[in-house]
Amino acid sequence: MLTTVDLLSPAPLPKASDYLVYPWLMPGRLTLMVGATEIGKTTLTLEIIAQLSKGGHLWDRYPARKITSVLYLHAEHSLHTVQEAAAVRNDIPPGLVNVVHEFGPIGSSLLEDGKPNLLLIKEIRNTIDKLSPNLIIAEPISAFLGVSENDNREARAVISILTSFGNQCNAAVLTHHHVGKSHFDPDHLRTPGIPVGVARGAQAFEDAAEKVIYLKRTKVEGQLRLETPKPKGYPVSPVTLSFDEDTLSYHHIPQFTKPDLIAVYNHRRSLPDLTLTDCVEVLRQQWKCSNEKVWLLVRRCQRLGLLTQDGSAPNENSLSTVPSRTTLM
Repeated sequence: MLTTVDLLSPAPLPKASDYLVYPWLMPGRLTLMVGATEIGKTTLTLEIIAQLSKGGHLWDRYPARKITSVLYLHAEHSLHTVQEAAAVRNDIPPGLVNVVHEFGPIGSSLLEDGKPNLLLIKEIRNTIDKLSPNLIIAEPISAFLGVSENDNREARAVISILTSFGNQCNAAVLTHHHVGKSHFDPDHLRTPGIPVGVARGAQAFEDAAEKVIYLKRTKVEGQLRLETPKPKGYPVSPVTLSFDEDTLSYHHIPQFTKPDLIAVYNHRRSLPDLTLTDCVEVLRQQWKCSNEKVWLLVRRCQRLGLLTQDGSAPNENSLSTVPSRTTLM
């Protein structure tokens, strides 16, 4: 029987401190990372795990919560590849990441003939109860489908099941997917009228995910560009990273950003003695926009807890504690 929910009685609006990494990973929600084969989805995931093991800020910009447990459902290439990359990094604590690589006769598909694979789902739920992870990774999402990447119903069903795993223990869920034939060009151009979706297969992958991160190569070798096309009303500027082949790690490349909340937040972090009015004026001149636009972003930062009510940056410890276990609905 269908049930209804009052639109105006949701859970409290999330704060930046509720995220594992703001603005991408949220407990109880699913984030889809989309990129071409060998673009670096797995190494970037290890980068995020390494930072979350410490808390603080990802690339000294994005508030990150300290975590204690990760469940990695790995059903793609050889596990040794990921293990070797983690060993080279040498900054992921032993025991933090628990990997399920061999799915045995059950297989890795979460669907059988379009219906939930209850045996596998039960096994995963038991593992979640045992580990109580803060982060669940499923790589790649195509390995957990039943038959076809092009079936929107299957795509939505698998997204729903993976999200339910996160809700079970209030963990953020991150899954990987490949781009389709119309993958990104290095100039980041899109012909007018071409839809936003670029993931391979069903459009429902991107539609059903809470957040989507697109990975793109730039014209500069060794650089990676992250774009967030579903900011939920809070703009997120693209991020450019450089890849260090010796350490298999990424480093943020400071660039001119479009007006967004992280820029306001980090400006207040870097210049705490500057008055809020002066800060707004500096950003207005940098972005060449109106005062009203910057003040709108300031108010949104305050709403999210990225700034206090007096306009200062909050105590960084308040953004990096271990998440609670309250389930998000």
